[in-house]
Amino acid sequence: MSGSPLLDDEGLPARPPALLIRGGHLYTADAGARVHPTGSVLVVGDRIAAVGPVEEVAQAVAALTPEQRAGLRTLDAGSMLVMPGFVNNHWHDMFAVRLPFKGALRTAQDRTDEPGFMALGGDIAKVSAGFEGFRRLVDALLPDEAQAVARYALWTQLRSGTTTLGDVGSVNRSDALADAALALGIRCAVSAWVADALCGTGSGAPERTRDADTELQRIQQLLDRSAADSTGRLRAWPTAPYLTNMSDELGRGLARLSADHGVPFATHVGALRHEAEAVRAHFGTTPIRRLDRLGLLNDRLMAVHCAFVDADERQMLLDAGVHISHSPAKYGPTGESTLTETGLIPELRRRGLDVSLSTDGGVFPVMGMAEEMRAAWQMYNELAGDHTALPASEALAMSTRIAARGLGWEDEVGSLEPGKQADLVLVPIDDWRYLLNPRPLEGYLTLGGTADVHTVLVAGRVLLENGRAPHLDEAALQDDYLRALRSFSARVLGVPDKELTALFDDNPRLRTKGTAPAAHRV
Repeated sequence: MSGSPLLDDEGLPARPPALLIRGGHLYTADAGARVHPTGSVLVVGDRIAAVGPVEEVAQAVAALTPEQRAGLRTLDAGSMLVMPGFVNNHWHDMFAVRLPFKGALRTAQDRTDEPGFMALGGDIAKVSAGFEGFRRLVDALLPDEAQAVARYALWTQLRSGTTTLGDVGSVNRSDALADAALALGIRCAVSAWVADALCGTGSGAPERTRDADTELQRIQQLLDRSAADSTGRLRAWPTAPYLTNMSDELGRGLARLSADHGVPFATHVGALRHEAEAVRAHFGTTPIRRLDRLGLLNDRLMAVHCAFVDADERQMLLDAGVHISHSPAKYGPTGESTLTETGLIPELRRRGLDVSLSTDGGVFPVMGMAEEMRAAWQMYNELAGDHTALPASEALAMSTRIAARGLGWEDEVGSLEPGKQADLVLVPIDDWRYLLNPRPLEGYLTLGGTADVHTVLVAGRVLLENGRAPHLDEAALQDDYLRALRSFSARVLGVPDKELTALFDDNPRLRTKGTAPAAHRV
């Protein structure tokens, strides 16, 4: 889109009366996994009006009102892969701690790295201490720092093709994340990093770190704000980062909020090999049984990374109909064996549970949904010794329609179907990677990825075109983020000025203020 875009009353790119995406290779990700090798999508307002072969959708175009036809915009998708917008239902904004936490202050040499606290089955005491530390950092962020970090973090999600985001607790202020989602135009189910307990080494009752009612009030405020939202793009839900940081009082309160508001609840559970032993030592039972005891084991539960449970707990998960979200592209870089050690998550999928893909979060941009699809497609089939165990189209469904079910958003988003919100991702498929391939999604998962995302629509608005957000000053987003990061790192994290100067002022790889790298395509 050239020049300054026409903005609507929300400050977002204005919707045309009607929009035709014509001639693309469409993967609908609907329940029937329908594919239209030469298909079109007609959007009227914020919703999909027609999907199918070019000729069929042309009939729907002909039936538009004169005003709609006069304002019709057509996107030529003849060389594009057209998919539903990606639904990343488990994500954390960690960008405020980019410097110290295995981040920008590392040396260039990687041969002397030590295993982190998630590796080798997990050091649960260190995990709990780290998550408590993150909670304290949320309170230390100034409002302007939080806004700058949130806008940049959510922009990276938009840039990677995510149109619907599930925040499962972030090192950021929840109001800043909500404001950023509305300003950028994407959908977001916001939460808060709530924690009121700390489990150290040994056994016995966990240390209480803050008042459970105060933590619950933070979630309640988000639920109240989302209920008053008129855009349809902002929701809220209760989440907890880890069972080791959640008292029974807090857990029961989160269960009440989930039930009273009819919204999902998410937590990391059964995620690490040593987790069950630690939870038993401090709470007297295993993780899944503890969730059951607190009223959280039901079909509203999104169990994140759930791979380490005993035989009875497996059946409890199945009986409850929980949703499993996992991030296979993330596990290797953090030394986790979630997918491969037990094989539980693929088994639960085979036995009928909803299993979705998500990216998790990190201090640097983590693998996008495209990379998560690739990892699942490769690893599930390798584990099964059967290349038909997880088709590429099912990996896409796990990143769209099924992922939306985990957020309770499936009636509105997650597939290309008439009546649903017009959230789409377009990827070019006109180069050597796709030559004569009748299944371009396989080509995309083999040799493509996040950097190839070309066009993104949310609610019928074009929020990304040719890899750029027309309504955002992307250079300013980065500049504001870097200023906030430097301020927070000095003021709260105590990073010495000498290190900040070397990183921000003397860094030859840091672009000049006010400029941005040129858009490019492979």
